[in-house]
Amino acid sequence: MRIAIVVATEPGVRPLGLSGNFESNLAWASKSGYDGVELFLKDPSRLNVEEVRKTAERFSLAVPAVGTGATYTAYGLSLSSPNRAIRERAIKRVREYLEIGRALNSRTVIGLMQGKPKDRERGLRNLRCSLKKCAENAEEIGARILIEPLNRYETNLVNTLEEAIELKKELGSDMIGVMADTFHMNIEEKSVHESLIRTGSHLDHMHFADSNRLAPGQGHLDFKKIANALRKANYESFVTVEILPLPGPHVAAKIAIEHLRTV
Repeated sequence: MRIAIVVATEPGVRPLGLSGNFESNLAWASKSGYDGVELFLKDPSRLNVEEVRKTAERFSLAVPAVGTGATYTAYGLSLSSPNRAIRERAIKRVREYLEIGRALNSRTVIGLMQGKPKDRERGLRNLRCSLKKCAENAEEIGARILIEPLNRYETNLVNTLEEAIELKKELGSDMIGVMADTFHMNIEEKSVHESLIRTGSHLDHMHFADSNRLAPGQGHLDFKKIANALRKANYESFVTVEILPLPGPHVAAKIAIEHLRTV
């Protein structure tokens, strides 16, 4: 199992992972036993992709995925917005993330960018249409998109892995994948490990956090059982630690990697 940690690419941005100096955090992650970093950034147009690539290579770290959540929280760009202009801006922004993904051999995660519309049915239609255009861009660029189910408090559109798989099938693109997050699954799935086994080959990426969104081992989730489920699902990709930085970012990240290495 290869393990990554979420890392902010710019100062002043506080993700569910490591914040602060990017290069220092990559050096620390590599020394602590992490195999990769998942990027968290607000504005993809401001990222020096080549510098990121070289820095990651210098510390022998892969970049398995790029998160887009800050695009929604900071700029309000949603793929399901009832406002067509906002949807078009969101699609354009996803394309910028996909360009980064191609350069870094990373997948682009669509989680919070799903939005949380008042009219769910209309929101689902808008989300499908937007993701269809995003998938066309992904095919043109040569980079993959991952649909991340979120808990009901963060979106009312895609909450379970089954719903993500169904949406993937409706979109009909090989550039669309499904990812899972144990924190959200603990709220929405009947069984975390059984859902992972059922998802099987549809699963492209994982986020690990305990039931309380703290580091694995700090809540009630059984990560040994989850790891066994991933093995049964023949999962061979990365798992990314996406956790509350408590009691501190590096302390939490150290707790996570030490616990996961035992399973």
